[in-house]
Amino acid sequence: MSPVVGERGARTRQSIIDAALELFESQGFHDTAVDDIAGAVGVSRATLYQYFESKEQLFVELLHESGAAMLRVVRRLGPLGPTETGYDNLHWWLGEWAWVYDRYSTMYVQWANVETPEAPLRPLILQFMDGYTSRMSERLVASKVKGLPPESAALTLLAVVNRTNYYRHTTAVRGLSDNEMLDTLATVTQLALFPDTPAEAFATVKASAPRSARPSDSRQADPDVQAHRPADDRFAGASDKVRSTVRQLLDAGGRVFGARGFNVASVDDIVTDAGLGRGTFYKYFGDKLDLLSALAEECADQLNPMMSAFADIPSGKRGAAARRAWLGQFVRFHRRYAGVFRVLQQQAPIDPALEAMRASVAQTVLVALDEMLGQVDRQYPFSIPAASLILWALLERLPDQVLGSRYDMEPEALADLMGTVIERGFLNGTSRGAGSVRSRR
Repeated sequence: MSPVVGERGARTRQSIIDAALELFESQGFHDTAVDDIAGAVGVSRATLYQYFESKEQLFVELLHESGAAMLRVVRRLGPLGPTETGYDNLHWWLGEWAWVYDRYSTMYVQWANVETPEAPLRPLILQFMDGYTSRMSERLVASKVKGLPPESAALTLLAVVNRTNYYRHTTAVRGLSDNEMLDTLATVTQLALFPDTPAEAFATVKASAPRSARPSDSRQADPDVQAHRPADDRFAGASDKVRSTVRQLLDAGGRVFGARGFNVASVDDIVTDAGLGRGTFYKYFGDKLDLLSALAEECADQLNPMMSAFADIPSGKRGAAARRAWLGQFVRFHRRYAGVFRVLQQQAPIDPALEAMRASVAQTVLVALDEMLGQVDRQYPFSIPAASLILWALLERLPDQVLGSRYDMEPEALADLMGTVIERGFLNGTSRGAGSVRSRR
């Protein structure tokens, strides 16, 4: 359908785009209807369809614009290397990336919220990922990055940097300033790419980023957040047959939410995947949110001890094998609960029980990561609270970003990649040994 032309038509078209952006920000893409956009502009649905065939087409146009802006940032990356000049170029470039993210934050946040393996917009997102990965890989090869395959390093950068900026726009980021986040992100990225960078190369940011966080500050639990406690088993005492049926539904829900996303998935999708009837579903769960809550409880109950185990792995070389084994386990766990992880990160749907679980899980994860990062003495600027957020961005985003794409990897390969990045970028220093921080609490 050809768009309406002319000055008045151009103004109306821009008004539709502006209204859509505001609604996507306040309500989210999935909960914004065409009628909402038309009503905000003061036009009829029929008039809106003269400019855009659907809400999805409008979103695609905005994705093109924001994606092109991000690719322009890639072209502006200067020469990198284990020098002060290389670090300055990287730091400046990450600042540019943050500026572009801020400018298009509504789209980038919604971009993350609509990206699932079977989403209708997935091909467009993969097209952007291909363009980005190709250009960034060329830059990394030219900069003589060693020890990380260029394509893998490029994908890791995309996951970590975009997710860290996503956190800036959707969470309180632990009270950290944008400069603290940027400085630590630049330091981590520099060391991941060039682990032999000397401490003096970081001199330009020593005044603005602390070398480490005081243990009493970085590991202090928020007293207003109630720790997650395992929920009572609602099917305790049920027969083996009932528990088997419930397990079928939970597993099917995990697969469907992981592939399609919670907002798009339906009860019919879940029962079809499970090979059961709708009546069976409603015998055990009130609706898809009820099933999601049960899956989230399972996820949280298993994640808490997993993160404690991660914190106990020694930071030095003697912990490398255990770290990779843990990461392989985590990748499998993440893929089993991919839909739950997205819901916990996206802060939607709004539900009091899920809100409490989100806060508790976030606290558990970050305290464990603080613990692990506190095992290392460093001679370069490094904020532990900021680095824990950045490390969580790597853990929870990279497995989901590559899932179902041509960049997908077996869990062992992904664990090896993440292990290398963690050791080079996050644990680069003198190890104190596991438990040394915990013993000082």
